[in-house]
Amino acid sequence: MKRNMATIMVLMLAVLTLFGCSSSKSTSDDGVHIGILQYVEHQSLTAARKGFVDELEKEGYIDGDNIVIDYENAQGDQSNLQTISTNLIANNDLVLGIATPAAQTLANLSTDVPVLFTAVTDPVSAKLVDSMKNPGGIATGTSDMSPISKQVELLQKVMPNVTKVGIMYTTNERNSEVQVEEAKEAFAKAGIEAITKGISSTNDVQDTAKSLMSQTEVLFIPTDNMIVSAISLITELSKETKIPVVGGSADVVEQGVLFTYGANYEALGRQTAKLAIRILEGEDVSDVAAEYPETLNVVTNDEMAETLGIDLSSIENDTTESSSDTTETSTSASSSTTKTSSSSTSTQTSDSSSTNGWLDIVLSAISQGLLWSIMAIGVFITFRILDIADLSAEGSFPLGAASTAIMIVNGINPLIATIGGFVAGMVAGAVSGFMHTKMKIPALLTGIITLTALYSINLLVLGSANVSLAGQETLVTLMTSALNLSKLYAVILIGVIFVALVIILLVVLLNTQVGLALRATGDNIAMGEANGIKVDRMKILGYMISNGLIALAGSLLAQNNGYADMNMGTGTIVNGLASIILAEVIVKYLPLGKRLWSIVLGSILYRLVLVIILAMNVDAQMLKLASAILLALILYVPEIRNKLHIKPSKTLTPGGED
Repeated sequence: MKRNMATIMVLMLAVLTLFGCSSSKSTSDDGVHIGILQYVEHQSLTAARKGFVDELEKEGYIDGDNIVIDYENAQGDQSNLQTISTNLIANNDLVLGIATPAAQTLANLSTDVPVLFTAVTDPVSAKLVDSMKNPGGIATGTSDMSPISKQVELLQKVMPNVTKVGIMYTTNERNSEVQVEEAKEAFAKAGIEAITKGISSTNDVQDTAKSLMSQTEVLFIPTDNMIVSAISLITELSKETKIPVVGGSADVVEQGVLFTYGANYEALGRQTAKLAIRILEGEDVSDVAAEYPETLNVVTNDEMAETLGIDLSSIENDTTESSSDTTETSTSASSSTTKTSSSSTSTQTSDSSSTNGWLDIVLSAISQGLLWSIMAIGVFITFRILDIADLSAEGSFPLGAASTAIMIVNGINPLIATIGGFVAGMVAGAVSGFMHTKMKIPALLTGIITLTALYSINLLVLGSANVSLAGQETLVTLMTSALNLSKLYAVILIGVIFVALVIILLVVLLNTQVGLALRATGDNIAMGEANGIKVDRMKILGYMISNGLIALAGSLLAQNNGYADMNMGTGTIVNGLASIILAEVIVKYLPLGKRLWSIVLGSILYRLVLVIILAMNVDAQMLKLASAILLALILYVPEIRNKLHIKPSKTLTPGGED
């Protein structure tokens, strides 16, 4: 034991020594070292970084010549920020944080290395500076805040009769919260009712957007990293519902947002580089005033305007140049007048209370429930049949999405790509099963290890935090074109087909000798071994089937959403368990086949619960709490039955029965 401990200590010391040697800044050159930390792969943020580097080069600071640029991307993972930031600060003379989380982490860790920031909406509320004119600390930089009151003004020119606007944002992004508060105030002053709904992951986007579009005439989005990653899904819904989407950064307009008013991010990066040069030339960072964008302009999507039947001619010439003086509020940064034409505008609005709108929302919940039910069935394999708590679902789900998306982007047939996603999940399951059975790692830790490893693997597969499938041929587009169906009905049909295939194949498999052995392993391992069952093999098989189905669900949802995202796995295990338990609460004891169908019902009911919560216009901060309370009440049904002396459902055994 002591020898093993000594060996481990020596290995750890060697690794740390090598890491220290490789990460320490070279002193053999006289170049300035500049570290750049970008929070996530995002077109606007990348443009800001490009502008920063290009402006430095223009002014004679050339990477590889007289400066060394150390670039890192956290890929949207908050857990990466601390480690990356520590390394950048230790090895650079100046660091740049692109987006609020990156800038905040750098500023919190740095004690003497100057910190620059860009693409930060509100540096003051983010505690990066004391004020824009007098930063007073270790950080300064540029904000991407544009006056939302101006966006409201432009919206009223385009849609003069608008009375109700929906606002969707990510609840854990500080920059979004700031913009939403300003937007609510601006809309209130304009006499427009604003309904806000928050999301916590990309999996919430479809239901939330549909709910808002059913209640409002316009959907407003802030410059929000998570929403941008799902923008193709939102703009597809915009086309379906004829509800325009406005706001956000310029790059989202290219993907179907009607118009926005804001900063040019490449120019913002150049503006930030000028601040960097001042610091490199000797100015104290605390004396370098933070700045708002020098140029703000309107960006429009004429193709979307034509699709929606909206006239944008009244705003297409709006361009605003800001004053060179730094100001304390974004609205005062603009100094020139707006150029507009006097043409009248026309728009199509939606009746928020129409039956069709609510029918679409319910059908959307059904379509989502069908696709998510495949994931729930995968969780059922390990959770109920094998009686194993496998947490790797949150890694296998985006693995299926990532594998399928990359294959589709590279021209592979969508059906083959979908099967490829399933196979990728099975491989991940095999690895988990091997660690649990052969390496004797507890199931819970096995799931954590696999989940951690899959994060890097998914990132490697995708190549970035998000890959869009816009314009690509997917199962959804094939079905819509082949059968002339709307996207919603095509997704429902795809869901029914895949769910039916999965259940039929599982019922057949689990009634074979191998399947019975798998179920016996979950019922009683000791008894299974006594009967000659290779329980380790059965566990590995169960892991493979489970993770394969979870990845298949991720593959199908990526094609439905129009993108694959690193964060798609967040909360999947909760969705799966909720679907299983809801099914067990609502229906009585059933044979295996019907029990699997009951999980499908549970999945659909869970999505409908979320739709009900959204329809209640619960405050965004309370959305998860409200969902939890409603689910708890539903799960309380068995206890109510007991108190009312209603005969309860029979207890379900881990393996189930025919």
